Parts: sequence; C-alpha cells; structure tokens
Amino acid sequence: MATIRRDIGAGHHFIFDDTLVKQPHAEMFNPEFWQQQNKITGQAKGRGTTIFIEHENQRWVLRHFMRGGLVGKILSDQYLFLGVERSRPFEEFRLLEHMQSQGLRVPVPVAARIHRRGLIYRGDLITLNIPDSQDLHHILCNQPLSEEAWHKVGHALAAMHNCQVYHHDANVRNIMIDSDEEIWLIDFDRCSKRQGDSWKQSNLDRLLRSLHKEKAKNPVFHWEEKHWTWCMDGYRNAVSR
Repeated sequence: MATIRRDIGAGHHFIFDDTLVKQPHAEMFNPEFWQQQNKITGQAKGRGTTIFIEHENQRWVLRHFMRGGLVGKILSDQYLFLGVERSRPFEEFRLLEHMQSQGLRVPVPVAARIHRRGLIYRGDLITLNIPDSQDLHHILCNQPLSEEAWHKVGHALAAMHNCQVYHHDANVRNIMIDSDEEIWLIDFDRCSKRQGDSWKQSNLDRLLRSLHKEKAKNPVFHWEEKHWTWCMDGYRNAVSR
C-alpha cells in the first residue's frame, strides 16, 4: 500500500491508496456520479446513507460523514476544521491503515476526502467492501452463533485492544462475520489509539449494552447471557498481559 495525500485547491484534500485509486477526484465521493454510471449495487441506512459501489473489479463502500444526536439535527454533516490530518475522514483512514499493518480484520481504506470552506468542512471515506459478510445483528436475528464463533468475536476485540485501539461505538452492527466465520470490525469514526488499559472495559460494556438492547427490541434475537461468557472467554484468552 502506498498512501498519498493530495491537495488540489478550492478546499479539496484527498488521501488515497494509489494501488487502488490512480487519480482521486471530488465526483467519486458523490453518489449521483455513481448512480449515473449505474454502478451502485446497494445502500444501507444508518446515521447517513452508505453506498455500495462496483467499480473496475473492486467493490467499494462510500460513507458520507454525518453527525448524530441533537448536534446532528442542526449541523448535519458540518465539522469544525482543525487541520487536514485532524479531520475525521483522514483520522479514520490513517487508523484503518495502521490496523491493517497490524494484521487486524478491518476494512481496507481506499480513499478519503474533505472539502473545506472557511472554518467548516465536510468529508467522505471509501473502503473496500468485506466480501460475503453480514453484521452480527442481522445474523442473531436469524440464528445463534456457536461457542467457537463467540470466542472469535472475543479474539477480534482483544486483537483491537492489543493494538491499543479504542472503538467509540462497539455495537452489534459494527461487527461483521464472513462466510468463513471470520470476524471483522468496522466503523472507526471517532476512534483512536490510546495508552493504558482503563478504557478497554468501557468498549466491552458498550457491546454488552447493545446486545441487551437488541434482545429487548427484537421479537427474535438469538442471544443469551451465556454467549457473553463465551465471548469474554475468547477475549481473555487472546488479550495481551
């Protein structure tokens, strides 16, 4: 992977892997551009809309950065500019790049861009799609996971923590399982490398709250407390001492 940063003026700043993208441009971060070429293969609704694209034998995931909560109702997709490298798309790209280098199963970063106007910027990130995968929420609404699979979820969380990476929103929708039953972690917006260990339990607590919430909300959700024990067994077996 050869990461290149390019600033083209008019407030446009790009970072990209030149083995996957030769010449980034603003239009490639615009869903309408891909719609006109009939290259959108699907979309997912979350805080914003995530677009799935098939382009030059690659499958991309395009995400526009959106704010959540009450602030999001006012500012939607606007962020205070504190420097290009401190922008959320660039920070997530760099973090994914770091985790990839450490062998973690996370999305491959393709390109990110911000468009700055004065003190405000908007931004986007493109990653490679994780093939033949579904999120943990979708799977548990249809079938239970085996004890071995729960161990693997714990292993994945431990691998992330062993790299000293904090996940801001470790919930059931940000854990993916592929057809080989390998575990992937996604959505590293507002995540970061941190020192020490005191914050790690809060990541695990966040996932447990997510499981309890979905269990209460969904008429069918194949999760029980013993599954959390299996997950934590896997975590403890893999975490660095």
